Amino acid sequence: MYSSYLCILIMETSEKTIESQIAAVLSDIRQKGYSPIQPFAIGKVEERMMLFAQTNTITLASDELYMSAKQLQHCMRASKATKGLVVSDAELIGFPQNRFQMDLYYDGECFIYTDGQSKFIIHPNYQMKVSREVVKLVNFITATRRIDKKEFNGKRYIKI
Repeated sequence: MYSSYLCILIMETSEKTIESQIAAVLSDIRQKGYSPIQPFAIGKVEERMMLFAQTNTITLASDELYMSAKQLQHCMRASKATKGLVVSDAELIGFPQNRFQMDLYYDGECFIYTDGQSKFIIHPNYQMKVSREVVKLVNFITATRRIDKKEFNGKRYIKI
């Protein structure tokens, strides 16, 4: 896990990067219990996700993938922590870049990125409030440390 010092160092050295925004949200949540930072884009929706969605008539609400303080807080909630399912700060901060090397699945409702250790859930058409306006976006929902190595071997998931 990133220490508070490291989060501050990242924010100071690269003020406007996606990684620094994620680190700032995580730091706010740990210090205040919430973050006032508005939802933000972490990059373009991947080509393989777009092609799968087009082929399977899945509506992608935007061409950018978004993250929000609310969803990052959801990843860190106490019920996940007591079960040892919280994904590290380093994994959350690295997700925007690391997702391109991860396996991608679809479960009939959401897309799931996995690196074999953790899974990151992406909703293709998520309704949320941004600057007091209700919009639909492709949005990061949560992340969980995976326990069952065989989870993606069944018929529930379609590998993309």
